[in-house]
Order: sequence, then C-alpha cells, then structure tokens
Amino acid sequence: MAIVDPFELEQAHLYIIHNSTEVVPYVNQHLVRREQWIHNEHTHTFISWFKNQILQELSHPNNIVSETLRWLSERPKVHVFKYSSYMVNGYQFYTRMKDMLSTIQNI
Repeated sequence: MAIVDPFELEQAHLYIIHNSTEVVPYVNQHLVRREQWIHNEHTHTFISWFKNQILQELSHPNNIVSETLRWLSERPKVHVFKYSSYMVNGYQFYTRMKDMLSTIQNI
C-alpha cells in the first residue's frame, strides 16, 4: 500500500469527473455561476462544489442522481494498491523504478 499525494489525488479525481459525460451539466452550471472565474479557480473549487450539489440533489425525494454521480462526488481513497510489475498477454512489464534496480536489462 502507498499513500497518494493529496495534490495528485485531487488532480486524478478532477480528471476522472471532468471526463464523465454525466458530470458535464454540473461543470457548465459551475462555470456559468461566475463567468469571470479563470480556469484555475474552477479547478480549485469544482470538486467540493460538485459534491455539495450532489448531496443537495440527494436530499430531495424522487431524485434522479445516478449511482455513478454518487461515486464520482466522493473523494478517492488515499490508500491505493501499488504494483512494481504487471502481466499483459503473457508479457511482464516493470515500473521504471523496479527496472532501474534490475541487474539484467533488455537493450
């Protein structure tokens, strides 16, 4: 297990939610609220704003918030599995760090 850097965790979360088509209306709504915001401000505030919007919608009876939106509104876990190698179609691949420590190198 490894602990993910908070900045990297936020960037990964932002990337994932910005690439979900279900989130697009929320991005547009967030940007319209303050058109003078620069992209940087949006990046810093969208995650918490999005979570609050989803929570607010969930508080209404008969809400139509999907399970996907519920999961995306939550922050990712800070503890993640970390691997130094993986297998694809019978071939083993190593991370750069593990490969650098290896005494045998393919050229």
